[in-house]
Amino acid sequence: MKDDKLWYPLDNAGKLYSSIISSRATTLFRVSVTLTSPIDSKLLQTALEATLERFPFYKVQLKQGFFWYYFEGTNQIPKVEEEIFYPCMSLSIKRRGTFPFRVLYFNKRIAVELSHSITDGTGALKFLHELLTNYLHLKESVPLNNGPIDQEQLQLETENSFRKYYEKDIPALKSRVGKSYKLPIQLDKRGHYHIVTGIINVDDLKRKAKEYDISITTLVTAIYIESLLKIQEKTARRKQPIVINVPVNMRSFFESETMRNFFVSITPSIDGRLGEYEFEEITEELKIEFNRLLTPKKLKQYIKRSVIGEKSLALRLMPSPVKDILAPSIYSFFGEGQYTSGLSNLGAVQVPSEIEPFIERFECYPPPSIGNKVKAMMISYNQYMYISFGNLSKDRMLEREFFRSIRKLGIDVTIETNDEEN
Repeated sequence: MKDDKLWYPLDNAGKLYSSIISSRATTLFRVSVTLTSPIDSKLLQTALEATLERFPFYKVQLKQGFFWYYFEGTNQIPKVEEEIFYPCMSLSIKRRGTFPFRVLYFNKRIAVELSHSITDGTGALKFLHELLTNYLHLKESVPLNNGPIDQEQLQLETENSFRKYYEKDIPALKSRVGKSYKLPIQLDKRGHYHIVTGIINVDDLKRKAKEYDISITTLVTAIYIESLLKIQEKTARRKQPIVINVPVNMRSFFESETMRNFFVSITPSIDGRLGEYEFEEITEELKIEFNRLLTPKKLKQYIKRSVIGEKSLALRLMPSPVKDILAPSIYSFFGEGQYTSGLSNLGAVQVPSEIEPFIERFECYPPPSIGNKVKAMMISYNQYMYISFGNLSKDRMLEREFFRSIRKLGIDVTIETNDEEN
């Protein structure tokens, strides 16, 4: 099928994200790789074009239908750009002729910023890996192992896995979590997005997680919550629950090769109104909560909740311009407005041995959000984990408290930031 004839509807998560896009909530998140030598922009452009041949369903633009947005194929070619702005900002994928992603380069870094309307972290990493492999093939003569991709494989990569695993008869979870503590910080100027990245040895995290008999994700979530509890103690007259939005990659529980969205968000929490918590208490509660929620049966309830809203007759018959007006308020009430912050783990990146000598590190940045002015995203490569905070304010109270808590556990951390004043 020719690209200009290709079109497909957005998945369940994509439909929501396409309706809440604004100058602050761009829905863009970033995955990036830093190489050992400066980027050749011409070769990167050629590599991007080859990558889109492999993933033609990314060579699309967002269009507004009467009821829903959809993606339509195009013969236009996206151009790689040198990075000059703050990350994850200054791009509206609703603008005519715009792609739902962009490829940026700066010095030795290749960054792909993608709207959550088209994919999640797993799909983004697969796209970056293909782009990286094509680039290193051109730059360093790394061999390509790609064979021809048949139509069946393309269908697997574009399927709506939410629909595939949706079960009509199981009960859905309630959508409303309730009130949560919010950081007392103010928005910075439009277009500003501040990044603070902590670089930590993975072995140090593994040893500490083993002490508490928990996973690294549970450990970092516990440190995150403990930091927020300490901030609440200093800043709030009345205590409220600390609620963290933790995305779960559903491909770890259900067979899927989709490069579209296939994640749900669980919301571990600690209620500071019940009294003071020792760190061990937080880790124990989170261990129980993660074990309870991260099972295929329980996660199917999250799938049901994700799909059931779209099946609502009132929502289906509502014109898309009206959805655009109402979606931000709905998302605030039922979505990120209920959370204190968000923490996402993309896991450990593994690459073939032939390209490893050319790579220094991988990083990821969370999408900016007005509901959660500060969020964090982490990824590991070789012996290091990179935990990056994205912040729409000038205040660094959470970042400082979090990395202070890391060090109190006896774990060394190196901190980098895109703030000029720092």
